[in-house]
Amino acid sequence: MAILDDFNDEITRRVATLEPGEQFSLRTLFGGGEEFARYATSGQRKALGTQFRRAVENVVFQNIEYSHHAQSPAEHWYRRI
Repeated sequence: MAILDDFNDEITRRVATLEPGEQFSLRTLFGGGEEFARYATSGQRKALGTQFRRAVENVVFQNIEYSHHAQSPAEHWYRRI
């Protein structure tokens, strides 16, 4: 089972609380680096990030679009639509 399956409902719930146009990364969506670290190991978080980005690119999440990749910290950013 993909790790995204485990987090799908939680991501959907958290994104629903954002305003349209608001940008987020998975790290910020889960409350910052320390808080996000409580949810999974580093490898699991990387896998989640990759799976989430692919799901967004394939329009699995209807209300999220890819925004940009930030270099520092290195993370992908998304926008609620």
